[in-house]
Amino acid sequence: MSEKTIALVTGANKGIGYEIAARLSALGWSVGVGARDEQRRTDAVAKLRAAGADAFGVPLDVTDESVTAAARLIEERAGRP
Repeated sequence: MSEKTIALVTGANKGIGYEIAARLSALGWSVGVGARDEQRRTDAVAKLRAAGADAFGVPLDVTDESVTAAARLIEERAGRP
């Protein structure tokens, strides 16, 4: 069984967060695009995928309970160790 290397990048819909997500995807990582704004998150995922990335959106606001839901989503995608 092969292991998936997944990164959850917060604020990945723009700026430094987006660039980190793009670089990790270029290195072969699967990237969770964590962001509050649904449209910006969706746009960032589409842009990353257009460049060949394995990217997926993660609704995430690091100031509330969505962090727990984000952790569950990543665990479901990667499988529990």
